[in-house]
Amino acid sequence: MNTLLAVIGIIGGLLCATADLLLDLKGPQNKKLGKMGVIDSEWKKMAHWRFVWSDILAMFAVPMYSCGFIALMMTLRAEHPVISTTLSVIFLIGAMGGFMIHTFLCQQPIIYRKIISKADQELAEDVIQSAFKQIYVPFFALYSMLVIIPAIAVIVLIIAGIIHAPIWCVLLNPVVFQLVGFLFRATKLDIFIDAPSCCAASLGLASYGLLALLCL
Repeated sequence: MNTLLAVIGIIGGLLCATADLLLDLKGPQNKKLGKMGVIDSEWKKMAHWRFVWSDILAMFAVPMYSCGFIALMMTLRAEHPVISTTLSVIFLIGAMGGFMIHTFLCQQPIIYRKIISKADQELAEDVIQSAFKQIYVPFFALYSMLVIIPAIAVIVLIIAGIIHAPIWCVLLNPVVFQLVGFLFRATKLDIFIDAPSCCAASLGLASYGLLALLCL
């Protein structure tokens, strides 16, 4: 069962990375607009189907990549049931919020395009920025529960020998993957302006399934 869950987790993470690319791959010509910089100039040119399919893929990807983390935690259940259960609950709460946030982000370009089609750029910016302000707290809280807290915990558990995996496996988590993505973006090369940073965290979530396989 653990092997199956781990494989599903890997596939789910890859699906989520694809969803991220559909949503966030905009190219070097993209500019950030508005006072908060949460509006992308390329939204006006991106095909509508990209946002639709990004959300559909995320709908399947979120429960699937969760299987990878659950598989990893199941390897701890016999000896460390409290740690296993606690981290599983934290991750699953974050995952449910992750889908909500992804859906929100897929809706924003569509709302923006509908408003500017009426030639009201100022109203479009005000609506989008107001919506982002409203979701700040749940966004960062749930992101922490999905990405940051579990990743730090897994790193500590590997170093402490509680997760029985080679020490290099501390690299198999979304925080490390995201940092690597940011390093690619920091090169300022056009090819790295969006990817892999925009989908790095999802690839890191997929890596939990790989880590679970290594622990079997």
